[in-house]
Amino acid sequence: MAKSDIIIILDDLGYRPSDVAAFSLPKEITFSILPQTPLASDIARRAEQEGRAVMLHMPMQSQKDLHMGPLGLSTDMYAGAITHTLRRAIKSVPNAIGVNNHMGSAFTGQEQAMETLMKEIKRQGLFFVDSRTTVLTKGEQVAQRIGVPSVSRQVFLDHELSDDFLLRQFNRMKRIAKKKGQVVVIGHPHPQTIAFLQEHLPTLESEGFNLISVADYFSPASESTQALAASGVPDLSVSAPNE
Repeated sequence: MAKSDIIIILDDLGYRPSDVAAFSLPKEITFSILPQTPLASDIARRAEQEGRAVMLHMPMQSQKDLHMGPLGLSTDMYAGAITHTLRRAIKSVPNAIGVNNHMGSAFTGQEQAMETLMKEIKRQGLFFVDSRTTVLTKGEQVAQRIGVPSVSRQVFLDHELSDDFLLRQFNRMKRIAKKKGQVVVIGHPHPQTIAFLQEHLPTLESEGFNLISVADYFSPASESTQALAASGVPDLSVSAPNE
């Protein structure tokens, strides 16, 4: 019986020295790094040296207008400003092979803005992972129309930081993977999350799961690359941690 694939992305890397603890996790864990953060370049280069996939965690405006940090994309930007800002962000995260949104519950719901974004992502030869911080997101819909390889997050692992919650979400991840064949999970480099993953990831293989990099998921050699997008079951039963 074929094993089910699990893709785990760690968001929000780049600000805290403690983020480097994420390097203790298996190299299949994807690192998504915020642009123009103090450790962005160092983490990106070390990750590439270790054979880890790196993504750009692109800040986008939330419905609550939360602080986006450097190079955030807002809904009032002209197309040229969106393109220019994305290019600057990509340069600040060396070796990024894909993009996912940081917050973005306002921006990702704007079809025209997302179309401008996807056109530049396509020009750069990148893929897009929709973090799905809102049910109104146009991310994957626009990506597919523009021709950008894309997939949506299905489980947020740690928007509540307790071992009980982490375990519930981890088990939910496994249920979806068994049912659909693949699952995309987003977590964060909290010390508690990293410790939890260190303890629980080693059991996956014996339980019938493959932990794979997002780079492997989007590889042309992967026959299942589009299967998850067609059969996804995003976790929208709770508030997203990054709106």
